[in-house]
Amino acid sequence: MTKALKEAKLEAHLDAVEKHKALLEQLHLNGNAHLDEVNNSLQALTLTLEEYLKIIGIP
Repeated sequence: MTKALKEAKLEAHLDAVEKHKALLEQLHLNGNAHLDEVNNSLQALTLTLEEYLKIIGIP
């Protein structure tokens, strides 16, 4: 795999982590965030992490 692809997958995952963190902070501050938003965010984290791990060779 190319270094650029690895970097792109890592950046995608780090972006998903930051978005999830912001969502959790919002949930903490105003307890009315919808759980489906949290679930979607966790799914994005899972997918981006799986893709990154595959690219770097961890099945």
